[in-house]
Amino acid sequence: MNHEKALIIILSSLVLIILSLVGALTLSISWSLLSVATLLFVLAYPLIWLAWRCYSFWCQAIMQLTTFTQVLKEGERNLRFKHQHPDNLLLGLQKEITGLAQINLATAQQHQSLDNLLSHILDAWSVPVCLFDENLQLSYRNTAMNEQIQQPMLLGSFANDLGFKLQNGQLTHPKFDQAWQCQSIQYLQEKQQHWLFSAINISQLLNKNSSVTQQNLIRVLGHELRNSLTPMASMTDTLLSADVLNEQQTRLVLTRIHKRSNRLLSFISEYSKLTQLPLPKLEWFDLMEIIDEAKLLVIEQLCVIEFQGNQKCFGDAEQIAQVIINLVKNAQEANENTQTKIMIKAYYKQGQQIIEIEDNGPGFSNFNNVLTPFYTTKSGGSGIGLSLCSEIIKNHLGQLRVENIHQQENVTGAKVSMQWPLNVET
Repeated sequence: MNHEKALIIILSSLVLIILSLVGALTLSISWSLLSVATLLFVLAYPLIWLAWRCYSFWCQAIMQLTTFTQVLKEGERNLRFKHQHPDNLLLGLQKEITGLAQINLATAQQHQSLDNLLSHILDAWSVPVCLFDENLQLSYRNTAMNEQIQQPMLLGSFANDLGFKLQNGQLTHPKFDQAWQCQSIQYLQEKQQHWLFSAINISQLLNKNSSVTQQNLIRVLGHELRNSLTPMASMTDTLLSADVLNEQQTRLVLTRIHKRSNRLLSFISEYSKLTQLPLPKLEWFDLMEIIDEAKLLVIEQLCVIEFQGNQKCFGDAEQIAQVIINLVKNAQEANENTQTKIMIKAYYKQGQQIIEIEDNGPGFSNFNNVLTPFYTTKSGGSGIGLSLCSEIIKNHLGQLRVENIHQQENVTGAKVSMQWPLNVET
C-alpha cells in the first residue's frame, strides 16, 4: 500500500469515527432517528471537505514536489512548479528545490558550453583523438582521427570493430605505426571507467634527428678517413720516390698501413652495428636477470651495482641488456682510479617505461658529441657504445638523455635516462 492510499484510508476512518460518535451521542439523549440522520448529513459535508483539504495539502503538494524533482533529475528544464499559497508550509521546500534546479541548470549550461568549446577545439586539432566509454564503445572522435582510420567511425561503435585492441590496459591500432607516438589514458567519469586515445605524428622529428645523426656521422667519418688515409698516402709516396726499396723501411711502412687498414675495417664493422639493428621484440621480462649478468662482467671490488624499482620491464630483453651492459662498462672504464658505484632505477610513469643509470664517475666531458657515432675521449675506445644505446632506445620509439650530476660547482657523476612507451607495436 502506498502513502497516498494510506492517507485516504486514515482520513475516511476519521470522518466515519466522528460521524459515529455524533450519532451515538444524539441517540443517547433520545433524539429521533430523523433528527440524527439530518444532523449526520449536515455534518458529513464539512467533515468530508476538511478531509479533502488535508489530502490536497499533504498529498498533492508532496506529489507535485516529487514529480518536479524527478523531472529535473531526468534533465527536463522547461517545467515550472506552480506557485503555492504564502501560508503553505511547503513553500520553503519549493523555493529550495527551485533554487537548486536553477543552479543545476546554470551548471549544466556552463558544462555544455565548455563541452562545445572543447569539441570545436579538438575537431580543428591535427592530433587524432577519440573517447571510449566503459563498454569500449566510441563516444567521441575528432576529424583527424576519422581521416587517419579511413573508415566510418560511428558513435556507439565498439573499439574492436574499429580495429582498436586493448592490451595491458593500453589501446593500440595498426594504423599508427612507428611514425606515431600513441597514448591511452584511463579516467573515471560518474564512477565509470573511460579511455582517451591520442596519437602524435613524430615522423618529422625522427627525420630531423636522423638528419642530424647523419651529419655528425659524415663529420666523424671524414675525420677518421683523413687521419688514416693521409699518413698512408704519405708513407707510400716516400717509398715510391726511392730508387731502391729498403726492405726494413718497406716492412715498417707496410706494417703501419696494415694497422691503419685494420682500424678502418674495425671502424666499418662498428658502423654496421648501427645500421643493422633488428626491430625490437617487445615483451615483459625480468630486469634483474640482466643486472645480474652485468655484475658478472665487472670486478666486484672495483664496481658496485645497486638496483631500485620495478623488476618487470617492457621491451626487447636482448637489446636492453646490451644497453645496460654498455653503460655499466662505460661507467667503470671512466672511473678507473676509485671504486665505481652504479645505481639503476626502473619504474613506469604516464604509460612510459623509464630506466635511469647513475654513477659516481667524472661525468661527460663533451655533451655536443657524446651521442655522436665513433666519437670517444677514451684511448682505444670505438665511440660506438652510447650511440648504439641511443639507436636501440630510438627503435623502441623512445629517447635517451645524458646529464652530469652536480653538487655545488663540482661534477660528482653521470646520469643516463631512457624512456619509451609501454604500448609500442612493431
